[in-house]
Amino acid sequence: MPLDDQGAPAALEPGEADEALFIEVHHFGPDIRRVGGIERVVEILVNHDVGADLTVFHPTRARGSAKDFLLSILGVTVGTLRLPSDAIAHVHLSQGGSFIREGWALMLANMRGHASVATIHGSRFVAFAQERPWLVRFVLRRASAVTCLSDEALTTIQQLVPEARVTLVPNPVPTDGDCQPAGDTDEIVLFAGEISERKGVDVLCQAWPMISARRPAAICMLVGPRTELAVPPLDGMKVVPPVSAGEMGALLHKARVVVLPSRNEGMPMILTEALSAGRPFVSTPVGGIPQLANGTQLLVAVGDAPALAQEVTQLLEDPDLATRMGESGRAFHAATRSTEVVGRTLRAIYTSALQERHVLGRKR
Repeated sequence: MPLDDQGAPAALEPGEADEALFIEVHHFGPDIRRVGGIERVVEILVNHDVGADLTVFHPTRARGSAKDFLLSILGVTVGTLRLPSDAIAHVHLSQGGSFIREGWALMLANMRGHASVATIHGSRFVAFAQERPWLVRFVLRRASAVTCLSDEALTTIQQLVPEARVTLVPNPVPTDGDCQPAGDTDEIVLFAGEISERKGVDVLCQAWPMISARRPAAICMLVGPRTELAVPPLDGMKVVPPVSAGEMGALLHKARVVVLPSRNEGMPMILTEALSAGRPFVSTPVGGIPQLANGTQLLVAVGDAPALAQEVTQLLEDPDLATRMGESGRAFHAATRSTEVVGRTLRAIYTSALQERHVLGRKR
């Protein structure tokens, strides 16, 4: 990093990163061995060293008893105390207990003088911030920089923590260049995520008989963890348990279209992965999905089963349209959401955070 006349890091232009600086980032978040949207994001950041020269992962998510929660806090404490002095703590928050568990990693890193970045995930963050503004404010004030996924989350953070350096940074997904055009596939509709009303599976079940009536050879695959929502037996609809990232990639390669009629979202990874694979999607204008659609994909109103059926059916009926939309989405992904593009943005954020922490340390 360039130095000024006093030996402190010289100011960087906005969006500029010092490529000569060695950046070591320690990610704190849910266990990437589990299946889930946040887990998948952190897995990509760690396995591809996105924005960094070296990444280290510290699992934080505890599922189960109070004892498990306390053990998770202990693990977070040990991991944070062992951070090298020039390492960056990148903490992944959603809502609820995350602001205690992962928030503790952020606060401890701050107390020890580390540069830190907080990324806000989660479909319910905005509602949680409205319910617990004091907690969100208290935790995020400890971060050198904050990143989020949607305009709604950005506005919420700016209102609660006006002094925060907050940036919209999309979830990265590696470029997938090994799949055939969408129009060359069989008529397979893929849903991936929690099989719940929040994800709009009930709406998809209402739409599917309309789709099946016009495209009787079509198949709809629902892939993800079950909830209390009962999926009725429908011709051509199959329910599949959660699969690994590699298996999900194989399913994407076979699909003609991805569908996600959600009522509430952050920035769903399945849609970003669909773009990377050149697969068109039909979804709803909630959370960060309009940014993902970017005018090249199809959005329908929440709960509108006939509209959902119409848009999915036209992609099954018109392979050329599916291919054109898929390739438009792939180009948008390459320009905005590849690991290389997001990596440059994160590296600039990391560099600025290190610069600020160095200057503050000198003043102390």
